[in-house]
Amino acid sequence: MWYAKRMLNIIDTVIFDLDQTLLNKTQSLVNFSIYQYEQYSLDEFIPDMNEFTLKFSELNHMIMPKEEVYRRLVEFFKIDGNLYHELLADLNQKFHLYSVGYPGLHEMLHSLKEDGYKLGIVTNGRDFYQRNKISALGIRDYFTGIVTSGSVNIKKPDHAIFQMALKHMNSIGSRTVFVGDSIQADIIPAKELGMYTILKAKEASSELPDAICDELIQIPSIIKSLESN
Repeated sequence: MWYAKRMLNIIDTVIFDLDQTLLNKTQSLVNFSIYQYEQYSLDEFIPDMNEFTLKFSELNHMIMPKEEVYRRLVEFFKIDGNLYHELLADLNQKFHLYSVGYPGLHEMLHSLKEDGYKLGIVTNGRDFYQRNKISALGIRDYFTGIVTSGSVNIKKPDHAIFQMALKHMNSIGSRTVFVGDSIQADIIPAKELGMYTILKAKEASSELPDAICDELIQIPSIIKSLESN
């Protein structure tokens, strides 16, 4: 489902958010939580695996350090404290192996690259953690610019992190499309910098984005419509 609303010009750059835009973070968290539950025999502390999976996903969708996520898990489920550092280290080393992209990810990026667009990513998160996920999805080579908040110590929605990506890619806002799942962190700052915007969602109450799209494979045609309207 998508609709486009704004007119204008030549677009030569497409920049994406990562989590919940290209990466299905929700499913990736479920996959990893099941692995940790089984790997560390957490059934000794939590008889119902679904309970652990739900709490793990809930905490990881909140903005907090991973150290705090595991501190809360250990406390909430009364897990043996000796497992705290081991669980945390395991997340840092292996989470990316359980990463899942949304359907149509590779086909969409290949299509855009074939059409000559410069592609980039701007994402909040620790640099090694986000880059490991990008590599695990097998999409690293599509991008000419990747900026993580962990590498520059600036987070979305700060304009500066978007501007860094544009500068690195030798692009300007008026010829760029930003694709993200958050109105506040993605759509508003991108629009304020003159970019076209596509919200990754089934629907939205806000009329701010230039287009709404839940299927990645539709993005190339949406961009074409933004150029031609």
